[in-house]
Amino acid sequence: MIKRLDVYVLREYLKVFLVLVVGVIAIFVVVNFFELTDKIADNRPHPMSLVRYYAWMTPYLLTILMPIAELLACFFSVGEMNRRLEILALKASGIDVWRFFLPIILVGTVNTGISVFLNWELVPKGRLKAALIRTKEIEKRKSDLGKHFANNLSFFGEGNRLYFFRYINAKENRANGITVFVLEGDDIRERVDASLGLYEEGRWKLKNVVRRVFEGEDVRVVRYDEYVDTLMRETPSQFLKPLGDSLMTTPELLQRIRFLQRAGLVNYEERTELAIRFVFPLMNLIILFIGLPLAVFSGTRGGNRAVSFGSALFLAFFYWGALQSARALGETGKLDPWIAAFIPNLLFLLLALPLMFKMHR
Repeated sequence: MIKRLDVYVLREYLKVFLVLVVGVIAIFVVVNFFELTDKIADNRPHPMSLVRYYAWMTPYLLTILMPIAELLACFFSVGEMNRRLEILALKASGIDVWRFFLPIILVGTVNTGISVFLNWELVPKGRLKAALIRTKEIEKRKSDLGKHFANNLSFFGEGNRLYFFRYINAKENRANGITVFVLEGDDIRERVDASLGLYEEGRWKLKNVVRRVFEGEDVRVVRYDEYVDTLMRETPSQFLKPLGDSLMTTPELLQRIRFLQRAGLVNYEERTELAIRFVFPLMNLIILFIGLPLAVFSGTRGGNRAVSFGSALFLAFFYWGALQSARALGETGKLDPWIAAFIPNLLFLLLALPLMFKMHR
């Protein structure tokens, strides 16, 4: 009996959920396409460029729109079951209503895992690829994602070292006009000037080097035609401004966080982005704890389906707003990034508890 009920609930829910997942993504694509019509008309990109653009965007769209599809699926499937008095019959037979909804909860758990998996690499890679395609092939302009070179760059790196580059090029792995200050507290312990630096085999080889070591009131000056700086551990790409945190894969983001920690630099933004990648997918579960009771209440006598449906959608979008507010608190260091990321989830769980208990009764 229970197994047959599980199969029935799972079938009724999934057939609506899968259609809605495709539907909400399709709606987004159509809206976005009309936003691009001017650029498409002006630049006439190849049709395959548009196909590839939306294909690479799909993992990202899936992660952010899947909770909405779950919410709508609750109303279309569970709400219909309740209007057919199936849930009332279930309660009369002594089966707990939450046991009846267990297959749907398991779907939400699986979706949470899928979202975490996609956020690990596929979502940031897809967003980066899509942004490049949109920039180069659809809008027909030069890519400004990430930097390959820079003029007059300063950078505070590992070992209390302050770097200045007149010019640095990550593609060619070279830099010109290099000055390195080695700091000890507020004092300059050493200064290194080089006309040219080449990054080869994981090391910086500096040319025409003047090294000044400050010893009290004295300055010791040493000159080298070539000098290998073993303490200059950053690569040319690390010296240049990295891609936005949201476009870095999770392994790259973790590497960036470790790098900033070793250098003693602030890393609130990176840690907040990492926390949200793991916390936001929990929305796939939380939305069910709100959506399932509202779907049941909307089908009962006197229940207003429109009000319940609108309330649930409002809560879903309000969650997104709360998450962005929490992101700001984490990125500015006003709250620990992980605490900030969890606040919207805890808030919405508190909102869900009265609904869950009411439905249980």
